Amino acid sequence: MTPSEEILSIIAEAVKSLNGHLMLVGAYSRDYWIQAMKVYGTARMTVDVDIACRVSTWAEFQQIMDFLKTENRLRQDSRVKHRLWLRDEIYADLIPFGGIEDANGEYAWPPDFDVTLNVQGYQLAYEDAVEVSIGKTVLKVIRPCWLALLKLKSFADNPARTKDLIDVFFVIDHYLEFIEEKRLYGPDATDADIFSSEAFDTRIAGATLIVRDCHVHGGNLLRSIQTDIQNFNCNDSLSIVFARVNCLEQEEAQSLINTLLSPQYNWL
Repeated sequence: MTPSEEILSIIAEAVKSLNGHLMLVGAYSRDYWIQAMKVYGTARMTVDVDIACRVSTWAEFQQIMDFLKTENRLRQDSRVKHRLWLRDEIYADLIPFGGIEDANGEYAWPPDFDVTLNVQGYQLAYEDAVEVSIGKTVLKVIRPCWLALLKLKSFADNPARTKDLIDVFFVIDHYLEFIEEKRLYGPDATDADIFSSEAFDTRIAGATLIVRDCHVHGGNLLRSIQTDIQNFNCNDSLSIVFARVNCLEQEEAQSLINTLLSPQYNWL
């Protein structure tokens, strides 16, 4: 196993023994889908593993962290409370969600409550996630559509995370490869309508299908997430950075962002 697969397997099996629930998120989940769907393209490299951990209370999350440190000998980072190291090779960030956030998806880390995080949409992504085998374990992995939308939300919450916008664009740019061909071609294709536009554009089609796929499970909460991102982008601040980090023309960047934030999901 690779170090990434090893630390993922250790954490997943330990959490299962405590009746916990995990979802692989972040760039490592993107890499899983790249391999699984045979997507062509060079993605931003990642050196860590991000794992969402569904818990009901902070005590439950602390039990999991303590178990991983004492029983599995993972080392907790001295500065980042939810980061665990496997030897000195690779680390995993455990992101709790489920019963600890407020109605807006926000929480602060105890005991100092000096670090805040927003996990709005994680429960929806978890419900829509796919169970897969990685290394020596089986766990859920976030779908590419939710990965793109929640990374866009992550940047809106923390504009220092420009790497998230790089990942968002990669998913948009390759989304027609991330989904099954039978959705696009053949007599029973459910999404063949994306080709009906006279000005068909692969990236706009990708952004369209991302929103459409999230809408299946998202409903009103999806629109709330989109509205939060839209409010952040009121002065085009998001689209300006999106264009810069992905070497796009401003007009194209704005069009892609507008598509991702549209309340419509089947207009083509």
